[in-house]
Amino acid sequence: MENFFSSVELGVDSFETINGSKFFITSVDERCIYLSIPGNVTDRLVLNTDEIRKMLESGEDFQKVKDIASFFGKQFASQAYSYDFAIYKAIKETKNKTSRKMAEQETLKKYIFIIDEINRGEISKIFGELFFAIDPGYRGRAGEVSTQYANLHMNPEEKFYVPDNVYIIGTMNDIDRSVDSFDFAMRRRFRFIELKAENCLEMLSALENEALEEEAIQRMTALNQEIVNVEELNENYQIGPAYFLKLKHLTFDQLWTDYLQPLLQDYIQGMYDERAIMKRFEQAYGYKKKDGEDIDAAVTHEG
Repeated sequence: MENFFSSVELGVDSFETINGSKFFITSVDERCIYLSIPGNVTDRLVLNTDEIRKMLESGEDFQKVKDIASFFGKQFASQAYSYDFAIYKAIKETKNKTSRKMAEQETLKKYIFIIDEINRGEISKIFGELFFAIDPGYRGRAGEVSTQYANLHMNPEEKFYVPDNVYIIGTMNDIDRSVDSFDFAMRRRFRFIELKAENCLEMLSALENEALEEEAIQRMTALNQEIVNVEELNENYQIGPAYFLKLKHLTFDQLWTDYLQPLLQDYIQGMYDERAIMKRFEQAYGYKKKDGEDIDAAVTHEG
């Protein structure tokens, strides 16, 4: 009740009794509610705050002024009860609006679907008949579509749509050659955000070792700088920090020979002087080959 009165602009917000008598609340204290009733013979009225509080706390559903008289054990309703009833209804309506708003907020809780390497899949099979409905301009009921699965609805006349509170996140690798299959129609339905290696360094805190984290950042940064120095490569080929999370279980040398070296060899395959380029990568990363180790030894070919 206190929240209601604190939201009322005293002397400005108007209320109306069931008989159409307009009035204003001019002041409120712990015991009384002071009313102004323009055009009424008695243009001032004082209500008992405790009476309205008892009505609200009773849990009763008062539908008319006579219900209030009965509640307080009165045979006849006084003039004040008409105004009690109007304020009671206004408070109940405000509470109901607040409850509906809270329920709506809960209903609109955000749901997220993550499709990893979305460009590797067949988009038509991933989204099917909802391809149209995921367009931001057709979200919600405005983008309802009839599908072959309409029988899944309790009401077959209902259509499918993608709600506004559903978010679809797709990840993709720019250097993956299959990216070309991600056509313009699909691009229009997504917002593209580039994540560079240096934008994701905070994930290395998962190593839970400050010295290891610092060394990982230093090696990754140096290696990535050398990668962009290669004429036929660019920032899209840089190594991300996710690789370095393997340091929880591997040494830096193992990370190089088992993961980074094979990947980089694939990047530069067919380039002029591959060995010299790999040597530069090794030095930037800080890997020192063991005596007699060949640069191609890390790749095992099976016949």
